[in-house]
Amino acid sequence: MAQPKVIATVRSAGPIGDIKVNVVTNRVYFVNPDTEAGTIGVLEGRTNRIIARIPVGRLPSQLGINPQTNRIYVPNFRDENVSVINGRTNQVIKTVKVGRFPDNIGVNVRTNLIYVTSAFGTLFVIDGKTNQVRKKIEIGGRPSRIVINELTNRVYVTNTVNDSVTVINGTTQAIITTIKVGSNPVIAPALNKITNRIYVANNLSRFLSVINGRTNKLLRNVQLGRLQSEVVINPLTNRIYVSSAQVEGKGRLFVIDGRNNKIITTKVLPTSSNTIINPNTNHLFVGNFDKNHMSVYNATTFKRLARFSSVSGSTVLNPLTNRIYVGGNDSITVIQDGPRLTQSSIFN
Repeated sequence: MAQPKVIATVRSAGPIGDIKVNVVTNRVYFVNPDTEAGTIGVLEGRTNRIIARIPVGRLPSQLGINPQTNRIYVPNFRDENVSVINGRTNQVIKTVKVGRFPDNIGVNVRTNLIYVTSAFGTLFVIDGKTNQVRKKIEIGGRPSRIVINELTNRVYVTNTVNDSVTVINGTTQAIITTIKVGSNPVIAPALNKITNRIYVANNLSRFLSVINGRTNKLLRNVQLGRLQSEVVINPLTNRIYVSSAQVEGKGRLFVIDGRNNKIITTKVLPTSSNTIINPNTNHLFVGNFDKNHMSVYNATTFKRLARFSSVSGSTVLNPLTNRIYVGGNDSITVIQDGPRLTQSSIFN
């Protein structure tokens, strides 16, 4: 298998925030966070050129994409609304009013429903066909990160005030149950659709919570002994990678066997890092914010395959092209990690 390599560095005005990819159109969308005039940049994946900058609201946070409808959704934290972008024309076609301080978003590709959290305890459900709020779900506390299992039509919302995960029926939009987890689950959970397990990293607890998606019950807390900063998963190998990037001293990477939820091994990480895995190649990418470089490892043997200087930041994978996009302070680095694929099961 070919080694990962940098194939392009695309200059951009200002820092890159959240970054997402539409695998159908092969376009990459990224947030230029600005409190006065937020914009969304569009990078054409075929040419590695920025083709548009789309004005949205103030302080845009995350991005949500429905590849099947070619719509991009942007919560604007200070404007209390969500910008809806037509991916063909690169224009905002609707601004949907929601509650105060919307920030996190999840898109159910199969039902075409968009879920947006408000800092004041409400989850808004937007109909992607009408671009109107279909329902407001009162969760309480501080709803934070959203993960959706399209196969079971279940929506999982972490809560950083109540230290819990709310499970929602995606058909009725009714709350099924609330599951107690660790302290401050502000990190995006990882979902294995094959095993129907949800892995919740608890930022201020020293254990990882594992939820059984079939029973909607806490399956186990995996004791790690360190605070967590990120969790990623390779569903093909059923391995879970939990990072603990400490403020002082070296961080740790815990590798967990998804079959028995036991730690296989522990590796040293940089003090400040971010991680992403490519299931197609089983390559683990670890960025170092302090040193501004990224290392690539074989996720099974942990042999280092490559190291890229001046590369760190928000990352996203296009599983069809096997390209990793890394957003920096003023550029996006494009890494080719294996051959382009002809088909994908991302919607299954």
